[in-house]
Amino acid sequence: MFGKNLKKIRSIHGLSQQDFADLFDLKRGTLGAYEEGRSNPKLETVIKIANNFSIGIEELLIKELTVNRLLKFNESITTESDSHKDIDFVGIPCILPKDKILFAKNYDSKFDFSRTAQIRLPFVETVNRIAFSVDDLSMTGDLREFFPKDIVIGIACEIAAIADKCLVIAIVDDELVFRKLHLDENTCLLKADHHGVADIIVTRDELKYVWKIEHVFQFGINTKEIILENRLNAIEQNIASLKKKKTT
Repeated sequence: MFGKNLKKIRSIHGLSQQDFADLFDLKRGTLGAYEEGRSNPKLETVIKIANNFSIGIEELLIKELTVNRLLKFNESITTESDSHKDIDFVGIPCILPKDKILFAKNYDSKFDFSRTAQIRLPFVETVNRIAFSVDDLSMTGDLREFFPKDIVIGIACEIAAIADKCLVIAIVDDELVFRKLHLDENTCLLKADHHGVADIIVTRDELKYVWKIEHVFQFGINTKEIILENRLNAIEQNIASLKKKKTT
């Protein structure tokens, strides 16, 4: 390995055998013997070469030196950067408000995801996942609030694999909802955090399609002004709901 490393060092620095030999008071034939593995160098020669090119003695003798190492590049950074160049992030289908009804009614019959929006993110698993664009204020009122245009990503699960009070996306009576799932022995309570939104109670058998929320992406930073605006929207929504009830 020592001889191979010497050749590589010479090549990187554009040195002939004679030039290299002169640097370390060696004969050209001696250097050739080192490079071909016909002779072993003295320790003091190894030390001189290692110090001159800022290489560890152990590296020089028993490890294969890379071009990046000899050019003083940070090889680990180069490798990590290069590894992401050709990654094609697989998309996660995102159900937008305009797609909710169609998705909920046709998921049974193999819904065509090719027509939906796709979210592409690094480090997020895509198999059996869907993303859902929040479009109402039903999950506001608790410590963690979700506002329109926030995105949640869930994985398709059996109910038995979901913990009590977990956030889920579910299809109920041809409607796609985002709720907190409360589990009983025989029933499932899909509960909204907003006090003005009615709970949905179904049996476990009726809740056929459910996705457990794994990731949340907020549309914006909830400053005091945005929170106040959302609160006003919630009040307006409540008033509109009450007016609707009175007329029916």
